[in-house]
This record gives sequence, structure tokens and C-alpha cells, in this order.
Amino acid sequence: MIRASEPADADELIRVWLASTIPGQAFLPEEHWRAMEPAIREELMPIAETWVVENQGEIVAFMSLLDNLIGGLFTHPDHQGRGHGRALVAHARERYDPVFVEVFEANEKATRFYRACGFVDHERRVDEESGLPQLIMRLEDPNPR
Repeated sequence: MIRASEPADADELIRVWLASTIPGQAFLPEEHWRAMEPAIREELMPIAETWVVENQGEIVAFMSLLDNLIGGLFTHPDHQGRGHGRALVAHARERYDPVFVEVFEANEKATRFYRACGFVDHERRVDEESGLPQLIMRLEDPNPR
């Protein structure tokens, strides 16, 4: 079930974010991600349009949109590979056209996932905080083969 996030979901969103980000983006140290938690919670969460996937009352995945940009899409590692991410991308596509996503170029698993969903490279830039290259990808084909 996909539903809009509520303020009471904040702790669960942080739990899912850390559980997926720390092992999934190991090219940056765990301390980097943990240090970002206050900014995520206090600055980004309040302005993002966030959608969650619930499984038996537990949040297992979520996507935060800043207008038509997927600022983050995270699935708890115990629930990956079950279509939650694709469902969230489809939900974004229903709401916006075009849809963009921002992802670290070093995050090969994520870039493969987004390409499989129909995203193509649109722009490259350097993340100011980490100094690492990022891809801005654009959803071209919502129903790739």
C-alpha cells in the first residue's frame, strides 16, 4: 500500500533511510550519513512530498519528492527486490512529467535500478558536500522492457 507520509512516520523513515543508505552507499562513511540525520529530519522532511510503502503496518520503503525530482527513494534491505521501488517510481510518474532523480554516480545498484525503470542520464554534477559526482536522470520510458 502506498500512502502519503505523516509527521508521525519520521522515526520510521529515518530507520529505513539509514538501513538502506549505510550499506548501499558505502563509498561514503557511515558517520557521514548519521551526521546528515538532523538536516534530513528538520530541513528536508518538512518540505518534501513523501510517499511510503507499508507492509502489514510497517513502513518498508519510501520516496521523497521535491516537485518533480525524486530526492530519495529507499527500500529497507529486508524488503528489496519486491517491486516497492518500481511502484514508487510509477507513483511519481502518475503525479509528474517529467520525473527526475538525483543519484551518486558511485551508487551502481541505484543507477542500474533507475535505468531499468526507464531513466536516462540527463546531467552530471559534483555534490558540494561530498565532492562526489552525481547523476541527474530523467524518466524517459515509464514502461521499459
